[in-house]
Amino acid sequence: MCLGQDRSAHVRARQLLLEQSPLFHGLPDTVLDYVARHATERSLRDGQALFLKNDPSDFLALVLRGRVYKILYGPDGQELIVDTIEAGETVDETALLDSQNRNFTAIAYGPARVLLLARRHFPALTSEPAVLERAHATLCLRLRKAVDSLETMCLHRLESRLARYLLSVMPDDGRGGGFEVALPPTQSILAAMVNASRPKLNAQLQTWHRSGLVSRRRNILRINDIDQFRCKAYLGRDFVRTEVRPRQKAN
Repeated sequence: MCLGQDRSAHVRARQLLLEQSPLFHGLPDTVLDYVARHATERSLRDGQALFLKNDPSDFLALVLRGRVYKILYGPDGQELIVDTIEAGETVDETALLDSQNRNFTAIAYGPARVLLLARRHFPALTSEPAVLERAHATLCLRLRKAVDSLETMCLHRLESRLARYLLSVMPDDGRGGGFEVALPPTQSILAAMVNASRPKLNAQLQTWHRSGLVSRRRNILRINDIDQFRCKAYLGRDFVRTEVRPRQKAN
């Protein structure tokens, strides 16, 4: 096979990956072809930064393989993982719409590979109304998720925050009355996801274990009573909101 054929096959493979991305799915073939031809690939080691907070927003990234965390750091070095970008998702779509610096740090969780499109190629995308519409829709979803996360982190105690997070990442395929979720490999990562210290996180997990609500095998947490767990996540209110009736005024 000649180099031209190799190049063509590589571009087609990238187009297929782009088509599976929420940002690019269903967009015209000309858009996918342009991105596939002008993007570059980059490998990241576990814990390596894709970019840092306040870096220039000089590229759009698509995770091809692995996972990337969006992280904020407190003045004392405490980490808060505000979002997880999975394979097939884009990182910081706001770069397409403005030139402000990054407002979070992006770190690879495990080995990862990303597709990068430099800012000089953005005009070819933003001139397409379909691309702008998709970018705005994607950012609206991010905003809704960010508001939900802000509510959870700021207005709910640790038990509720932890339960909500575990429910959000748990596959909906409970068997035999139990549901299982894979925990991160370290408690430090889980603590950073729910804005808690490791000792307090461990104490909460132990409380659930002693009560029989959960059981654990290595990094797999089994939820033995899903209804009770959901009530803890939503404090017994939001979960049953549809059943609440307005109070009748006393005569």
